Amino acid sequence: MLSTAAHNGVTKKVTKPKSKSHSEHLMKRVSRACLHCRQRKSRCDLDSSGSPGTPPCQRCLRDHRDCVLGSSNRGGRRVRKPKSSSHDMDSSSSPAKVMQLAPNSTPAPAEPPRQFSRPYQPDHYGRSDPPTASTVNMDDDDSASTTDSAIGSVPRNPSDAWQCLTNVAKRGAEIANIEKAGDHYSESTRRVKLNGVQEGQPDSGIKAYRLVKNGSLTRENVSQLVARYANNFHPYLPLVPRKYFDPAALDSFASQEKHLLTAVLTIATKDLVDTPGYHEICSKYMHELISGIAAGADCDVEAVEALLLLAEWEPQGLRPKIEAVGRGEEDRAAWMHVGLALRSGYFLGLDRTSFRNDPGNDAQVDGRKRLAWTSCYISDRLISVRIGRAFWSRGPGPMTGLVSKDFPSLQPLTTAEEDYARIFQALLDLTQLYGNVHDVLYSGMRTSNQMMLMGDYVKYVDDFRNAIERWNRLWGTLNCSPHIKVTLQMSYEYLRLYTNAFAFQAAISQALTLKPKEDAHSQREHLRATFSSVASMQDARFIYASVDAAKSYLTILVNSVDPEKHLHFMPLRYYLYSIYAAVFLYKARSFGIMNAEEERGVRLLINDTTKKLHRASAGPDDIGSRYARLLELLWKPKSSSSSSDTQELLRKDDNVPAGALPNTRLPDQPYMQYSPMNDFSWLDLEAVGDYVSGYQIGNPNMLGMNTGTYQQHGPYPANSEAIWPVQNWQVDPNGNLLF
Repeated sequence: MLSTAAHNGVTKKVTKPKSKSHSEHLMKRVSRACLHCRQRKSRCDLDSSGSPGTPPCQRCLRDHRDCVLGSSNRGGRRVRKPKSSSHDMDSSSSPAKVMQLAPNSTPAPAEPPRQFSRPYQPDHYGRSDPPTASTVNMDDDDSASTTDSAIGSVPRNPSDAWQCLTNVAKRGAEIANIEKAGDHYSESTRRVKLNGVQEGQPDSGIKAYRLVKNGSLTRENVSQLVARYANNFHPYLPLVPRKYFDPAALDSFASQEKHLLTAVLTIATKDLVDTPGYHEICSKYMHELISGIAAGADCDVEAVEALLLLAEWEPQGLRPKIEAVGRGEEDRAAWMHVGLALRSGYFLGLDRTSFRNDPGNDAQVDGRKRLAWTSCYISDRLISVRIGRAFWSRGPGPMTGLVSKDFPSLQPLTTAEEDYARIFQALLDLTQLYGNVHDVLYSGMRTSNQMMLMGDYVKYVDDFRNAIERWNRLWGTLNCSPHIKVTLQMSYEYLRLYTNAFAFQAAISQALTLKPKEDAHSQREHLRATFSSVASMQDARFIYASVDAAKSYLTILVNSVDPEKHLHFMPLRYYLYSIYAAVFLYKARSFGIMNAEEERGVRLLINDTTKKLHRASAGPDDIGSRYARLLELLWKPKSSSSSSDTQELLRKDDNVPAGALPNTRLPDQPYMQYSPMNDFSWLDLEAVGDYVSGYQIGNPNMLGMNTGTYQQHGPYPANSEAIWPVQNWQVDPNGNLLF
């Protein structure tokens, strides 16, 4: 006799006479039952027809019902491939469909189907097909399987475990909200006005965006600013998904990407002179969102992208004070924004997208995250190189080898579009060289000094020079728009300068070791004598290459970049590279390595550079005008170095239009006006600002000189107090090289 304990149409235990051939078959759990027996939660005997395991069952045969065989739901959302049978689903059907045997005629059910109050919730981890008659009733094992699938993979650390539990809790909260909303749905649909608008319906899309909801901006304003950003700023850093540049997608942009949209609006309004209130409004909201991210507010990849965009352009509205002369404040702000983006990216797990080992994930989502994380790496390397600080990011990974095809959102859809994927790959390869140069040559004060004095730097500089030239041969002929290609050329020239300038500093350090105990005047004369014949020096090729790279960068800026159409919209690093190059030439000239004719050419080049910077500025407070004033003060001739002239250049004159500052003729000056012992680095713009403003710079160990003696030899303004280092002037306490 057969005894069973049935539940949900599944036979739990089977006992029968001990027949070995048949006992193995009966020990297996049977999960097949007809729909009628499943509804009654009773045992379904499919052996009554003479064909074991096939309908009709004994109950349907007795009640004269059509016996419809249901499918197995064991295993939660996992769909198994059915075995081939005359009653099974055809093998060509989709796996997401449910196996069901359809009779010739539809019988009237004896009992109404059971209604479930819990609505259907699509599973994020499995199929999203709506439930059917054969999938409503599930075994007890299904709930456990669904929970396991919601948790996902095995947690690797406490943070992963916490995130898994959070996902399960969120799903439960969402289901509860849907049930609550379903109870009141019928009531809300009845509250309809005569014009057809639901009463009390909340705003959504762009209407719910803060700046539109409070009346600061209109939908048309936002759409115009997004279009302005897409045309002028986006080509230099294409992080914003291109779908959001469609006006029809403005609602989804505002509802799903508020951090990114606010960053776009803040950057797009930063140079609007006619409507300055827009930039103030957008900056305040952006500042609030950044504060929320820093405080641990929930955010996604779009917040990381927003921070990276701000770091590249650094709108003035985000800073509490704007100096009349640039002093590197933008670098400091960019350093903080990139750091916050990296921390957020690590927390969101963006670094895991660097490895292409999960083909089951959404390629579009992974592509966007990979692009954002790679941009974090690029921004981190470039800002660290500019300010001389250590890296924060570990990078995409040594075995990744990211190429253009890894960034699908940047690939052109038509032949007429820009191939941003290849441009991005070129910048990524160049950034890797930047990082290697910084890690090896500029890794730290002690390491750099030892390398300079021992001469180990020569082989590294030569290797880096060869690698840089290989990059130029590979990517220098890249087919792209001229205003995009010129940014790659400028980055290439600055990397040449950054690499070869280290050897210039090494030559200075080696020369100073020969007279370590002399006073400042003797050291100055010794350095002039040493560099008076650069061709005879061991590092002559590096010194010449560094000066050539600085002049080449400024030449590209002056001759190949339109100040109003292109330079005005370029990321700030291209402005600052020009300032670094100009300061480097000032330092190099003070050593007397230029003859009179070359010096006149350099002075004219600096003069043209300041004109370009003024023309590229939207006003006197813009980045171009502020740093043009810095160069004007630095390269100012001795005859105009009085305190009144200095204060005149430092004063902000709102009535003077951009580019209308007087074109002062720069006369030839004797070498002795400039001292190679000026204690500021060409990589430290804050110290350069102190230098031209007449502030005291240096450290407490420096020995002061009287003002009268100093004015004969130094380029400080007449009202400044001279201070000269006595020993170890080639590095400062912070570890910055002082060349």
